[in-house]
Amino acid sequence: MKNLFYLVLVLLICPNATAQESKWESWFWPNKGLPRNANSPLFQDSLSLRPFRLFQEPEIFPIVNQPASAIYKIDLDDMLDTEEPWIIEFWLINHVNQPIGFEVFLEQRPVLSNWNKKWLLPGREEPQGFWGKYFTHLVLSNGENGLRIYENGDLLFQGEKARGHVLLLRSYLQEEPFMKLDHWVKHLSFFSGAMAENWVKERFRQHQLWKKEGIRIPGKFHFLAEPYLYAPGPNQMQITFELDRKAEVKLLFGEDIRSFEALELSPQHENRYHVRLNDLKSNSPYFYEIEATDEKGNILKSGPLTFRTAPEKNSPILVGLVSDTESRPQINEQIGMQLWDERVDLVLHLGDITDGGKEAEKWQWTQEFFPGSSALYSRIPNIPVAGNGEGDLFWYKAYHPQTNALGCNSTDYGPATFFVLNSNQPGELQKGGAQYEWLKNELSQSKSPWKFVMMHHAPYSMDEDDYGDTWQGKGSYGDRRFQPLLRLLEDFDVDMMFFGHLHTYMRSFPLNQDQIDFDRGITYVQVGGMGGNLEDFAPNRVPFSAKTFRGFHYGTISITLGRLELRVYTGDGKLIDIFEVRKKN
Repeated sequence: MKNLFYLVLVLLICPNATAQESKWESWFWPNKGLPRNANSPLFQDSLSLRPFRLFQEPEIFPIVNQPASAIYKIDLDDMLDTEEPWIIEFWLINHVNQPIGFEVFLEQRPVLSNWNKKWLLPGREEPQGFWGKYFTHLVLSNGENGLRIYENGDLLFQGEKARGHVLLLRSYLQEEPFMKLDHWVKHLSFFSGAMAENWVKERFRQHQLWKKEGIRIPGKFHFLAEPYLYAPGPNQMQITFELDRKAEVKLLFGEDIRSFEALELSPQHENRYHVRLNDLKSNSPYFYEIEATDEKGNILKSGPLTFRTAPEKNSPILVGLVSDTESRPQINEQIGMQLWDERVDLVLHLGDITDGGKEAEKWQWTQEFFPGSSALYSRIPNIPVAGNGEGDLFWYKAYHPQTNALGCNSTDYGPATFFVLNSNQPGELQKGGAQYEWLKNELSQSKSPWKFVMMHHAPYSMDEDDYGDTWQGKGSYGDRRFQPLLRLLEDFDVDMMFFGHLHTYMRSFPLNQDQIDFDRGITYVQVGGMGGNLEDFAPNRVPFSAKTFRGFHYGTISITLGRLELRVYTGDGKLIDIFEVRKKN
């Protein structure tokens, strides 16, 4: 395992790297999982700061002038001899764009304050330093030489020795909906003993290596990608998952949890597994569980999970609609809970699964997307689109092997067919282009009652500045390069087109040849609100726009043979749009 090799190498090069005695540590990936009977061992409160939260604010004197979001209390005497030298270590990921902050207190005294990417230190402010754009390694070393604070391996501050028996963490996250401190503080550890030479730099290097490998909990047997359902069919289901190490793995599945069939599995690449279950009954519930045993005998179980196969063409379906999960697992989790409560059959994801999870940025998949989304996707299959965040398609294809070399595919589900395009290659979506010709062939052969085309980029949009700065002049209100593709959709009576990319909601009037046409037009739906930084609209409504909304959001589509109803909700479930289409006899 590469990450273990790197860690051993670090220890050989720098024997002082472990001179301190580790007393307590935790890595935080706070997803409570689905509620009630749907919960599983995949999601544990032990991976969050929740057990330390106070519900009555103690008398302290903060430096940050903001209302507290939460306060967490840790009794240091349970972990350290506070009269002796000690070290507290943090690993932070700030991947949001609104101001956030936190403070560290010993008893009533603040020893470290942060607000809006600045350290508030005695007598001065310092800009917060970042490694890899979003990460900060922070160490507080307290001993005979006083309190020293290190940032990314370098000394940031030195002052008098700190004293106290209670550590308080106070967060200021009111600008970021549903965010908790453990979405920012990913690692917290306590060490006893004075800091050895070069220790802080080596710890920083170790965290860099763990980030590079996408590891969540170094040294612990765990899923890098929890079981993830996709490419559903009437008689099949595909499951992918990834472990952090080599293991003997089996899949247990069946129609009854008491009579599982066991399949021995082999990884397709390193420790990544893809399972395709065939010859299943249509429109039927199934149970499954992953069990893995590593070379040391450690056992990892997913707990029993569920899925349902696709129904026949005449069966009604309920489909979830999301896009741009990007950088906020807390929003992914919140919206996932809403979709689970509706028990959608399927989720359409319109791209930017990550904010830039290309080959060198695996962590955006294993440390952001899967922790935030897998509670839902371990039970509800999804059809994802490649966005510009997945532009090299490296991890997109790795986790979705059903896609072809072009990054496109189609799925029949109930009375609908969903055609997925990779709009990162707009040249392929022109006449004669590979994807254009693929789609033309697929549409010409489709007998589906409802046809939907999905891609990431926006052929129509009211965005304020992606297609010309509308506060300074005229915009094009969408990517005009896709006009030939739209004419193809019109030729084959596509019902609706879904896309994301812009982090707002917009629904168009039915359009044909760029004109409103209620008889022959296609409705264009932009859904971009599941976690990316929110954007805004042009100052004036564009004639094709029927409804807009700025805020985190998701949609559902109920589909029968003769009727479709689109509903769109805020992240906390408030209805913001409803739209109906009826098929003509």
